[in-house]
Amino acid sequence: MSFDAASFGPITLNHLPPFATRLREAADRVWEEGYRQPFLRELGAGTLARERFAFYLLQDYRYLNDYAKVHALAATKTDDLDVMRFMANVQNSIFNVESQLHRTYMAGYGVTEQEMDTVRQSAFARAYTSNILAIAYGNPLVDILVAVLPCAWVYADYGQRLAAEFADGLDGNPYRSWIEMYRTDEFWSGSAWLIEHIERLVDGLDEAHRRKLVDIFVTGVEHEYMFWASAYDMHYSWRPEWDDRSGEPAA
Repeated sequence: MSFDAASFGPITLNHLPPFATRLREAADRVWEEGYRQPFLRELGAGTLARERFAFYLLQDYRYLNDYAKVHALAATKTDDLDVMRFMANVQNSIFNVESQLHRTYMAGYGVTEQEMDTVRQSAFARAYTSNILAIAYGNPLVDILVAVLPCAWVYADYGQRLAAEFADGLDGNPYRSWIEMYRTDEFWSGSAWLIEHIERLVDGLDEAHRRKLVDIFVTGVEHEYMFWASAYDMHYSWRPEWDDRSGEPAA
C-alpha cells in the first residue's frame, strides 16, 4: 500500500511513518549517544568553550558548501518540480541564510573572511561530505534523500530537545540563537518533507534496497556524531598528533 500523507497526518518527531520509524530505530544508539556527548551538553548549558564552537562553525561552513552541491545533484535525478524546487530552496538557504549566519557568528570570534574561505577541512568532515557526494553522483534520488536526512533530522531533534531541557537557562546562554534556530517548526519542516518523500519512494523497493537505505542513514548519523566529537576535541586528523601541517596550504 502506498503512503498516503493526507490520511497519515502531520509528520512530527513523535509521529513518524513506517520507514522513517525503521530508520530512526536503526540509528537509535548513536543518535542518543550523540545527544549526550560533551559538545551538545555544554552547548545546551551555555558552558561550551568559544574556541570549540568556533572550530565547529568553520567546519560546518565548509560542510554546507558540499551539502549544497549534493542538493544540486539531486535535482538532476528527477523531473518532479516539487523535488527540484525543494533542492533549489535548500541551496538558497545555505548561500543566503546559513552562510550569513556563520559569517556573523565568526565575526564575533575574530575570525576573518579569509580564514573562513581557506580553513582546512577536518578528516571527519571530509569523510562525511565525500560519502554524501559519492551517493549524489552515483545513486538514485531516494538514496540521496536518505543521505541528507540525518543532517536535517538530527539538528531538528537536538534543537528541540536542548531548548526544552535547558529552558531555564536559555536567556543567558551565549548559544541561544543557535538552539532557537534549530528548534523551530520551520526548520523541522525540511525533515518532514524529506521523510514524506522518502516514504513514497520506498514503495515498491525490494528489501535489499531498503536495507541499503537503512545503512546509508545510520552511516550519516554516525558522521553527525563524529562531526560534533571532532569539533569538541578540535581535531583535524584521525589522531591529534597528525594535526600539525605547518607550512602546507589549506585543503
